Amino acid sequence: MSGTDSNAELVAALLRIADLEARLTEADETLEAIRTGEVDAVVIGGPEGQLIYTLENADRPYRLLIEQMQECAFTLGLDGTVLYCNQRLSTLTGVRREALVGRHLQDFVALADRPVFDQLLKRGSVAGRSAEISLVTTDGQNVPVNMSVADMPIEAGMPDLLCGVITDLTRSRKRTDELAAANQQLANEIDERRRTEDKLRLALDAADMGNWDMDLLTGKTTRSARFDQIIGDIGLGQWTPQAAAQLFVDEDRRAVADAFAMAMGSGFIDLEKRIRRRNDGSLRWVQIKGLTFYDEGRPVRIAGVVSDVTDRRLIDEQLRQAQKMEAIGQLTGGVAHDFNNLLMVIAGSLDLLESRVGGDAKTIRYLSTARHGVERGAKLNQQLLAFARRQDLRTESVDIGALLSSFENLLDRAIGETIAVTIKAPPALLHARTDPHQLETAILNLAINARDAMPQGGALTVSTGMRTMRSKTAALNNTVAGDYVVVTVADTGTGMSAEVVSKVFEPFFTTKEVGKGTGLGLSQVYGFAKQSGGFVTIESVVGEGTSVSIHLPHAEAPSVCADDRAPAREVKGHGTILVVEDDDDVREIASSMLRELGYMVFEADRGNKALTLIDSGAPIDLVFTDVIMPGEVGGIELAREIKANYKHIPVLLTSGYTAQRFQTDDMDEGLQILRKPYNRVDLSLAVKSAIGAER
Repeated sequence: MSGTDSNAELVAALLRIADLEARLTEADETLEAIRTGEVDAVVIGGPEGQLIYTLENADRPYRLLIEQMQECAFTLGLDGTVLYCNQRLSTLTGVRREALVGRHLQDFVALADRPVFDQLLKRGSVAGRSAEISLVTTDGQNVPVNMSVADMPIEAGMPDLLCGVITDLTRSRKRTDELAAANQQLANEIDERRRTEDKLRLALDAADMGNWDMDLLTGKTTRSARFDQIIGDIGLGQWTPQAAAQLFVDEDRRAVADAFAMAMGSGFIDLEKRIRRRNDGSLRWVQIKGLTFYDEGRPVRIAGVVSDVTDRRLIDEQLRQAQKMEAIGQLTGGVAHDFNNLLMVIAGSLDLLESRVGGDAKTIRYLSTARHGVERGAKLNQQLLAFARRQDLRTESVDIGALLSSFENLLDRAIGETIAVTIKAPPALLHARTDPHQLETAILNLAINARDAMPQGGALTVSTGMRTMRSKTAALNNTVAGDYVVVTVADTGTGMSAEVVSKVFEPFFTTKEVGKGTGLGLSQVYGFAKQSGGFVTIESVVGEGTSVSIHLPHAEAPSVCADDRAPAREVKGHGTILVVEDDDDVREIASSMLRELGYMVFEADRGNKALTLIDSGAPIDLVFTDVIMPGEVGGIELAREIKANYKHIPVLLTSGYTAQRFQTDDMDEGLQILRKPYNRVDLSLAVKSAIGAER
C-alpha cells in the first residue's frame, strides 16, 4: 500500500470519529435538557434503546378524552375567568366556546347560588371541593349541576389557577324525582292496601271467616288467627296443598287434594269438606274458597278464605231432610190407608170363610196361615204409619229408668250372647211424655240394627240423660225449646258413611241383604219421635260405631195408663147399624160381619148419603163410619152432625190412620174408634161397647 492511500484512510477515520463525538455530545445535551425540564418530552426505555416522545404527542389522548366526556371541564382564574373549557360546557350554557373563554363563569350562576360559587373559588386547605348549584343558560333555563373545583399548582411567578368539572344533574334529579314519586305512590298504595286489609279483616271477622295465602314456589304461608281457630291449630307449620289435605277426614282427603290440583289450572278452588279439629278432635264442615295467581302462565300463589259452615250444613240438611220426610210421610200415609183397607177386606173375608168351613182341619190351618199373614201385614203397616206420624199414640208420663230396667231381659234375648249389653241407669228419676209400647219398639229396632252392625260381637250401651234445648238449637232440630229426656243406643259396630247416614230414616232403605230387613226400623223410630213432639239424632263413624239418640219431651209426674185389653171372645147382638164406608169391598165385608153377629145393616158410601138416610127416619141404633171419606162430610163431620141433631144415635169410628184427623177433643166428646184391620171379635166388642154406652 502506498503512503498516499494510508493518509487518506487516516483522514477518513478521524472525520468519522469527530462526527460520532459531535453526535454523542448533542445526545448528551438533549438528554440533559430533558432531565432538567428544558425540553417537553418523555423518554421511554425499551428493548431497542430509549424512545423519546414530546409532551405534545403524549397528552393528545387526554385532551381528546376531556373533549369527549359528558361532564364540563374548565380552567379558571381565581376571579372566575374562563381560561379553558371543553365543548360540553359550551353546549350546556348555550354560548360558543370561543365566546366563553375570557368571560366570568359566575355570570352563568343563579343569583341565589353565587355565594356558594364564590366559596368554591377561594383557595383553602382542602385540595378539592364541590357543591350543588344552578347554572342559567342563555335561554333562561335553570340547570342543576354539581361543581367540583381543585387548586392547580403553577410555577413560581405565574398567576394561580383553578381546574374543575361540572356535572349536569338534570337527569339525575329527574330520576330522583321519579323515584321519590314512585316511592310516595308505593307508600300510598301500601297505606291503601293496609286500610283495605283492615276492612277485609273486619269483614272476615264479621263473617266468621279466616284468610290464608299459600306461596307455591317457596312453600311459605300466611294465615289469620281466625283460620287457626277454625281448624284448631296445634303447631300446623307450613300449610302446603299436601298439608291442607291432611286436615280433612280420610274419606275427603282425595277430593281435597284433587281440588287443589285442579286449582292450578282452573284458577280457583271452592270446596266443602269435613275436618277433624286438631285441638279437640271434633268433626266440623269447612268451606275453602280461593284464587290462583300466575306468573307468565305458571301458578305461583293460591289465596283465599276458610269458614266453618257446620251450622249451615246442619240447618240445610235438617230442612232438606224434613221436607223429604214430610213428602215421603204423606205418600206413606196414603199407601198405608189403602193397604189397611186391603187388609181389612182380606181379614174380614177370612173370618167369614172360617164360619162356613165347618170342622175341616186342613182348611182351618190354611185360614190360620192366611190370618197370620194379615197380622204381619198389619204390623208392617203400623211401622209405615209410625214413620208417617199417623199412628194413634197413647201417651203418658213414663219412668224411663224403670222402662229400660224391665226391658233389659228382652234386649238380652234379642241381641244374643256375642254382644255385651249395658243399660246405664239415669242419675235421677226421669219421666217423658210418650207411648211406652212405641218407645220399647223403637229401642228394640235400634238394638236389632246395632246387633246386625256387629257380626263379630261388640258392645251395646243404652243410656239416659237430660238435655235442655235453647231456641237456636231447637230450631236446628225443627222442634221447640224446652227440656228433653234423651235415650241413646250406642254400638261399637261397623259404622256408616255420611252418605248412608243421610238416608237411614227413609222408609225401605236398608244396607242389609235382601230378605233380612224391611228398612222400616229407623223410619219407625223417626216417625215415633216426631209424633211424640221430639226428634232423633244420629252420629256414626266408619269402623268405630253408631250412636242414635231419641229426644222426648220431659214430663213432670207419671200417670197410670189403664189396661184396656179386650176379651178374646166375640159378642153377638141385635139392632140396626148404618155402615158408612167409601170403599165398596170394605163396606161389604163390614156389613157381612155385622150380619153374622146378628145385626141388621144399612149401607152408605158417602157422609151426605148417610145423613139423608138418617133424616128419612129409618130406625138406626148405631152409625159405624170410616173417618177418611171423600166429599165435604167425612167421618168426624158426620159424627158431629149426628151428635148435634140425633143425640140418641151413637157413633163408632173406624180408620186405618187417624192421627191428623182425629184429635183429643173428639175423644173427649165420647167418640170411639176401631182401628183397621179389625177381625170379627174386635168388631163385636166395639159395637157392643158403643151401643151399650149410649143405652
